[in-house]
Amino acid sequence: MPDFTPVPIESRRIADDEIGKPAVFGAILSGQPQEIHRNLFDGDYGRFKSGVWQCTPGIVAMKDWPYHEFCVLLSGRVIITPEGGSPREYRAGDALVLPMGFTGTWEILETVRKYYAVQARQPLLRRVKERVKGWLRPGAKGGRARDAQAGAAF
Repeated sequence: MPDFTPVPIESRRIADDEIGKPAVFGAILSGQPQEIHRNLFDGDYGRFKSGVWQCTPGIVAMKDWPYHEFCVLLSGRVIITPEGGSPREYRAGDALVLPMGFTGTWEILETVRKYYAVQARQPLLRRVKERVKGWLRPGAKGGRARDAQAGAAF
């Protein structure tokens, strides 16, 4: 039976003096940003995760971010610039959603600590199974042969 106990997400899971490792969430363009994260909840077979994350100053380019991410900044300042878009500064107390597929830069001005919740794309096999179930449903529009020929999007 699944465990339905709430999981507290606490920023103190990362000590103030803890040393991180080089940032891996994108390509480092400037500085030597060090990141630390504590994944405190993992659900839906790894599709949903939440925890606390911290990164020191630097500029990091992100390409095709693989998650929908909701985050709340607990401390620090960052300027996020989407590719082809305008920069926007976020500070402690701000909340934002970084959509799946985001491409742009994070310019971390002061060490950022945030709560995060990310949802990954559904695994391909599960998407295929759901599509097939839809085809087999009585009264489903389109029919199996036409959808298969058209290479139905998953």
